[in-house]
Amino acid sequence: MALVNFENVAAAAESLVQVGGKASVRAVIAELGGGSPNAVLPLLNEWKAGRPVVRASDIALDPRIAALIAEQIGTASAQAAKSAEDKAADVQADAEVIAEAGRDAEARAAELEQALELAQGQIVSKIRDLDNLALERVRDDEIAQEKIGTLQIQLQSERERADEAVKTVAKDEVRLQAIPKLEADIQRLAPFEPKAAVLTAQLEDAQAVIAELRQRLATAEKGLSDARETTAVVGREAEQARIGEQSAKVQLEAVTRELDSAKGQLVEAKGEVKEAREELKGLRAQLLDKSKETTPPKA
Repeated sequence: MALVNFENVAAAAESLVQVGGKASVRAVIAELGGGSPNAVLPLLNEWKAGRPVVRASDIALDPRIAALIAEQIGTASAQAAKSAEDKAADVQADAEVIAEAGRDAEARAAELEQALELAQGQIVSKIRDLDNLALERVRDDEIAQEKIGTLQIQLQSERERADEAVKTVAKDEVRLQAIPKLEADIQRLAPFEPKAAVLTAQLEDAQAVIAELRQRLATAEKGLSDARETTAVVGREAEQARIGEQSAKVQLEAVTRELDSAKGQLVEAKGEVKEAREELKGLRAQLLDKSKETTPPKA
């Protein structure tokens, strides 16, 4: 049930009047324990309008008691005047209460208007922030899409690298399977290394023999020259010189034959050494290539 209604306002006003108080808006609100002056004032006026009013025209005059009634009328008039003054005072008090309530309402309205303006400003700021947030979200989405594209490209590159790694591993497995054959080739070529060393030593010996034969040839030629000079100087020793010359020629021919034989051996030895070196070089190159193929590439 509502606190401010006609019954409650009338009861509060009657209670105030019975104890000698004034039935003003402020007093009625205090008696009710709350309420709005705008709601209490019309109900209080309605209660006051319903109270009986003493009127001189409504009094039946008895000639016998005219003097008494006249006195009573004067008293009633005085009371009515006093009641009117009290009512006017009450109306003034009620008007002050209403005015105060109006001022409070205006102040409250001003506060609410300021709060409304502040709220509108905050709403505009929030809308601006939301727009900026939406723009940032769009930019973030674009950046995320770019990152996703970059990651997809990197993923494709990693997949290609993985495929290459798989192929490399397959090649390495093939190379590993070929290692036993390479080891067999190395074992097969192992006997050729001592042979190459022997041929190299033979070549060095042949070169030493050639140098010695050349020295002997130089000595023989010098002896032949000495013999010729002796033959020219000493005629008597011509026969002996011729014999010496023939002997020297025989020795020269023998030395020449030995030299030719040594040269042939040297050429043959060089050929064998060259063939052995070429074969050894090819095998080493083959082994080096195969070892590179078996070595996994560095990342």
